[in-house]
Amino acid sequence: MLYYKLKIIKAGQLLYKEGLVDARAGNISIRLDGRVLITRTGRYVGELSLEDIIELPLYGKSVLENRASSEWVVHREIYLQTSHRAVVHAHPPKAVILSMSLDRIEPIDSEGKALLGSVKVLPDYPSGSLELARAVSEELKNSKLVVVRGHGVFSVGNDPLEGYSLISVLERSCQILLS
Repeated sequence: MLYYKLKIIKAGQLLYKEGLVDARAGNISIRLDGRVLITRTGRYVGELSLEDIIELPLYGKSVLENRASSEWVVHREIYLQTSHRAVVHAHPPKAVILSMSLDRIEPIDSEGKALLGSVKVLPDYPSGSLELARAVSEELKNSKLVVVRGHGVFSVGNDPLEGYSLISVLERSCQILLS
């Protein structure tokens, strides 16, 4: 368990260091069989501690759900609808800027093309809503990355560091597109 919590903490530090989240934005989780480790609501992702990561059941309810990230419903739906093991949600500014006017982000740099391909931009659903959860999980059945208009990015992978790395590549590709 400690190993996975440390991966979440490292991903949070990297997201913050690169400016992919601000002090109170973003959330990270990892699925472990029928359980999920997820960041607490309102925590500084760049300075997470072991106590800032809580364990919830994937199936069923828990009294701790109100302490989990406000995007818990989205993370949970992704795990219920896909085989992905980790979810990272961030608000990279350049990706958010491009999401306001594009339906797809098409990287023109070689790394972005190779690693991301075309990235779909979903409509702006209310944060933490079941509608957002369903739309994001549907897109992530066939992709590892999706942008929500004006809101941010959801990325998946085998662990949180993979999810973080895809968001980092997307933000660099968006920077190139905006140059």
